[in-house]
Amino acid sequence: MALQKTISTAFLAFIIGIISHGILDYVPHCYPIPPKIDAVIGLSIILSLTFLAQKTYRFIVFAAFVGSIFPDLIDLLPAILNKYLALQLPIAEKIFPWHFHEYSGSIYSSKCSVSSFNHFVLLFTVFILIWSRKKDTQTIFPFDLK
Repeated sequence: MALQKTISTAFLAFIIGIISHGILDYVPHCYPIPPKIDAVIGLSIILSLTFLAQKTYRFIVFAAFVGSIFPDLIDLLPAILNKYLALQLPIAEKIFPWHFHEYSGSIYSSKCSVSSFNHFVLLFTVFILIWSRKKDTQTIFPFDLK
């Protein structure tokens, strides 16, 4: 893949990652696992799948993942670092609207049945996309799961 095409595709993947983050944050949801475990698992998935991707696609895969966490890095990371590392980083106003309380889908109660359903729909959708684009998936991640 030519360098210019790789960069433009990676940029598009980054933007799609940001948009998908916004859509998922807007949909009603609870957090099924503690934040520290979520961060470790998420980072492990990002690094593992980036490493497992064909060298040609690594930058694109990484850009997509970075785009999907970028809003949280910008809006939430300073407060998280302050909390867990006792830092004094300045906290700016949130930039991404789905992090504003009135546009967030976060559910702050124990009634998470809608969230559980939405998590199931998301996982099912990802499975269907991977299955329906099996050839593309195998081009990017060249291992056989048989």
